[in-house]
Amino acid sequence: MLQVIFAFLCGGGAFLLAGATRNRGWAVADQVCLHGAAFCDNPSLIVVSGAVLVIFAAIHLMVRN
Repeated sequence: MLQVIFAFLCGGGAFLLAGATRNRGWAVADQVCLHGAAFCDNPSLIVVSGAVLVIFAAIHLMVRN
């Protein structure tokens, strides 16, 4: 579960950075935004999903113990 949360938060950060540096001469950001334009425009979708997973994992750990 922690790996999935980490992947969501890193992906959200990557799309946030790519969206901020799009069309500024950085070819990697342009390629990322070319393939994931919806996530470059709204990286908060991924970050909010990661936050929901963090809350879910915390509740799961509390209930399990």
